[in-house]
Amino acid sequence: MSSTSFSYFQSEDRLLVVVQPGDHKLWLTRRLTCSILGDIARLFAGQVPGDGIPGAGNEDERIALEHRMAMNEEDLDTNDPQHRPLQFSDSAPARPGDSDILLCTGLDAQLGRDYASLSFVCGDKTLNLRQSRPGFHRFLRTLLLCADKAEWQLPAIPAWLTQSLLGELLANLPPLDENDEQDQP
Repeated sequence: MSSTSFSYFQSEDRLLVVVQPGDHKLWLTRRLTCSILGDIARLFAGQVPGDGIPGAGNEDERIALEHRMAMNEEDLDTNDPQHRPLQFSDSAPARPGDSDILLCTGLDAQLGRDYASLSFVCGDKTLNLRQSRPGFHRFLRTLLLCADKAEWQLPAIPAWLTQSLLGELLANLPPLDENDEQDQP
């Protein structure tokens, strides 16, 4: 199982991406982030399964549903000891030395009905990141959250990627007044 973490460094105006295992580190620029969240996300949506199935909805409805399911981690086995839910932190790691970080200068994507693969071109090296569709949804959403935190205000982000998931999250919480009644003497 691989994990990917993102940190924004204002002094570089870049995102540091760390891929484990292997401790691969690369810088993503605003332009490349925009390409991933715009162009590649739209191509990814075009590969959403369900086309031609009665009642499956149109492409926009199917990709939005698939995104919500991925963000709810419905594809993961919660009994698996290696399962780690999405984790977010406001504290950035110490900036690693420049020699440890590759500057991503290009991208290549392969997208299918059950996977997504990004190849980050960094000079004469290439870092390949292959994920399941749900994993790629989580990758895109986390990348978008980091770009928003950096205040990049990227244009033309697909609507399904920017939809608020807060309403669904709050719908699963118990009403506040149920606990208040139990606490009173």
